[in-house]
Order: sequence, then structure tokens, then C-alpha cells
Amino acid sequence: MHADWTPSPNFAKGRKGFSPIAIVIHIMQGSLSDTDSWFATPKSKVSAHYGISRTGVVHQYVAESDTAWHAGTVDAPTWPLITTGPNPNLYTLGIEHEGQTGDPWPEALYATSAALVAELAARWSIPLDREHIIRHAEIRHAKHFCPGRGVDLDQLIARARNAVTLATNNTFVGITGSVTARSRLNIRRAAPNTIADVARVVDAASVLSTVGWTSTGESLHGNSHWYRDGDGNYFWAGATDQPTPMV
Repeated sequence: MHADWTPSPNFAKGRKGFSPIAIVIHIMQGSLSDTDSWFATPKSKVSAHYGISRTGVVHQYVAESDTAWHAGTVDAPTWPLITTGPNPNLYTLGIEHEGQTGDPWPEALYATSAALVAELAARWSIPLDREHIIRHAEIRHAKHFCPGRGVDLDQLIARARNAVTLATNNTFVGITGSVTARSRLNIRRAAPNTIADVARVVDAASVLSTVGWTSTGESLHGNSHWYRDGDGNYFWAGATDQPTPMV
């Protein structure tokens, strides 16, 4: 997804050995331009990784591998995955959304946010469920219940799951060949990710014919390569004798 780089000085380099395990949904309580200005001001001491306008424009403020300052204050948390000690900023990604807490989200905001959430989830192996896609208020209880009731988080997650399962979102290299399964292996129906339905299961040592592969499937253990068979189904390359496809 294209995002306009709009850098903020308010971040910490790296993540102290942590990786993102969740995506925090925020509301700007204002406009995208106002948020750009606020995040560009060092004295504000706040930022997020991304911001999305109500028309679907995306700005990126902080690199995903760095720590944005978006959810560091913990107050009466209800998020079950929060841990004692490390600051939540170290293991979360933050997305700000233009508008006020009570404003219903327009279609462009839902669609763009869902696409971005799906992309981040795939890149960082974050499950698309309510334990991993959360409201800011689940970390910091606040009067305005950020991001407010203008967004249906269940709908946002459902849209993100649909976006992930679209094989058209993935690049494809059409090279025929065969690989051997190193363990029992799920063949996923029409999409290179673990959200897609299981079409069938094959045993270890099974030889599987392939018609190509993608390098932009769901990343498992750091490997986002998936093979496609002649039926249009996918299986993870990491469970085969060729975890990296031969070019």
C-alpha cells in the first residue's frame, strides 16, 4: 500500500528486541493535517506509525521497525495480552484515523484501514482477531473511549480478513516444478495464508506439483513464500524441501 512518508521526530529507534504482536486503532480527534503538524512537533512527544484520512490518504510517520509513541500510557487496561514491564509501544503498531470519536467511518476510511491492517498483519504475522487488533482504550482507559464508537472494530477485522484472503493481493511467479513436503501440510484454498480454508491435507514426503509461487503471502517464521498448485490452491514453502523457491 502506498503511504506518503511524513516523518515524526517522536520515536525510539528499534524495539529493544520486541516485535509487533498487535495493531492499535486510534482516532485523531481532528484532521490529518493537524495530526501531521502535531506529530512533527518534538514537544508533543506523540506519534503513530500511520495515519489515514477520511478519504483514504495514508501517511507514515514512523518506520514499523521503530517504536512510535502512541500507546505508552497504561491506565486500567483491559487488553488480555498486555504484559507487566515492557512499554506497550515496544510490541504494538499504531494507526491513527481522521475524525472525531462519535463520527461514523466513511467507506474510504474503512476500506483503506482494513487494507493496511491486513498488510501489517501479514508482514508481522499478527492474527486478525480482537485480541490482536485493539482499541487504544483497551490499553489506556479514557473518557472518549479511543477510537470511539464511530468504528465497528469487528467489521474492520472482517474486512481485513477478506483482504488477506484475496490472492490478487499477492505477486505471482509462474514457474512449474515440484517440491516434497517435510511434514504434514495444509493446502489452503485459493490464498497464501492461514486464514484461508483448508482444501486438503497431505502427509510428509508427499511430492507436490507446482505452477508457481508468491513471495508476498503470510509470513510464517520469517518466510512469506507460498507455492501454488494446479487447482489454484497454496501451501507454505517453509514446510517443503525448497523453503525458498528456485528462480
